[in-house]
Amino acid sequence: GRPAWLRFNAPTRRNSSESKAVPHLRLGGATARSDVAAPKKAANSTRVVSRHAAALAQCNQSIDTAAREGDTQKAGQMLLEFERVSGQPDVMSYNLVLRACAKAVDVDAAERWMKRMESRGVRPTLCSYNTLMDACAKANKPEACEAWLQRMLDAGLEANVISYATAIYARARRGDVEAAEAWLKRTVAAGVEPDAVSYNSVIHAYSVKGNAAGAEHWLGEMRKKGLQTSVASFTAVIDACAKSGDVPRAEHWLEQMLQEGLEPTVVTFGAMIDACAKAGNLARAEFWHEKMIGCGIAPNAHSYSAIINACTKAGGEGGAEIAEQWLDRSENAGVESDVVIYSAVIDACGKAGDAERALRVFQRMRAKGLKPHIVAYAALARPFAYRGDWIKVESIRQSMAADGVAMNEFFLYAQLLAYAVARPRQQDRAEQCFRDALSAGMVANDHVVGALVRAVGRGRCVELMNELCNGREVPAQPQRRAGGGSGGRSGTTARSGASGGRTGHETAYQ
Repeated sequence: GRPAWLRFNAPTRRNSSESKAVPHLRLGGATARSDVAAPKKAANSTRVVSRHAAALAQCNQSIDTAAREGDTQKAGQMLLEFERVSGQPDVMSYNLVLRACAKAVDVDAAERWMKRMESRGVRPTLCSYNTLMDACAKANKPEACEAWLQRMLDAGLEANVISYATAIYARARRGDVEAAEAWLKRTVAAGVEPDAVSYNSVIHAYSVKGNAAGAEHWLGEMRKKGLQTSVASFTAVIDACAKSGDVPRAEHWLEQMLQEGLEPTVVTFGAMIDACAKAGNLARAEFWHEKMIGCGIAPNAHSYSAIINACTKAGGEGGAEIAEQWLDRSENAGVESDVVIYSAVIDACGKAGDAERALRVFQRMRAKGLKPHIVAYAALARPFAYRGDWIKVESIRQSMAADGVAMNEFFLYAQLLAYAVARPRQQDRAEQCFRDALSAGMVANDHVVGALVRAVGRGRCVELMNELCNGREVPAQPQRRAGGGSGGRSGTTARSGASGGRTGHETAYQ
């Protein structure tokens, strides 16, 4: 079952005395004999070299296959085995393993292989460094990316446009617009002409920040340079508009994109729907969803969750019902629903005060075999907290603990609010809950302290701040929920961004 590139190295069995002279797994199993003529030696040597080259080619092909399949461990094992059996791999062997590590976003492994390659006397190439930098950029490690770029320059290699574009992208992912722009200028200073990827990364940096004006500026600069704008260029600008909830501006750029003959993707429409959701414009969110279907583009989980978030933002008594209907539509369309979609529906129910529907959707999520995270639990607790149903909120917390999910500030707020709204108020329970949360390492923010004031009274809250929080100031007034009681958003998990990725908690209290 050994690969062909290993089998040929097995020692050849001869007579007992000669076999002792054959080193185990010596390349080709050949031994030098003093009575063999020089031409024969040369011929044998040529055959050995040829066989080594053939084995190396087969090994590299096997590593490449493993890398393409995403099996980083198998690719590395093959290279180690070739080192052990056959001696020296070439730079391509190591570069293929580096590529596998980059694909898996395993920076530590990639760096180990780079150092191993150098320790075995194989000089890394431009491709080696660019691949390692790519792994660092994807892992959101711009400092490491820049360090390897500098190390490449120190080694006497000349960086190319890919090298600089990777450094720009690494900073852009963090929304570090100043650093991204600085790297673009450094690219030009090095005599390298930035390409469309470089400019798209700078636009993306402004998109991450939600700075539509900055994104538009760099799109204009890109055009001045005569570079071809792409779907990615426009999608990043639309996403920047989405983060600020500027629907007309986002629609302008989508229409401009269509006029230039570019076909939007599901990510583009998702960014457009995000803009509508941010503005609470459910009607336009639904319009662009139907427009997407009309263009023959199948919606994905992100686009459905964006519309559900629009239901949450729009509010109203019917918001929870509409949100659940969109959940039904996503499942009927064959979209694989996940915790994010269900959490968005539960959040819509919480905002509408529809505790029963929230619980039903939560149970529906669990029936699908999905494990709730803290966002789902906090969203579920909120409508019961508004009612002062502290018994139910405590029950939800117990289920959460059984699932191994730790409390966060949103759930703590909901639990304290439940004690505050309850009749009679549950001062002792609220104080113990607060003490337990601090003991677990949580930090009290203004919203949590505001809920605690309502639960235990301002005087006692001041005493607790002096005792537990180094005299932390108590907010003058607790945050009030529009339409009555005080409430806080549970930290809705939303998908946003041109990449369709998840941004985590949208930390807003109402």
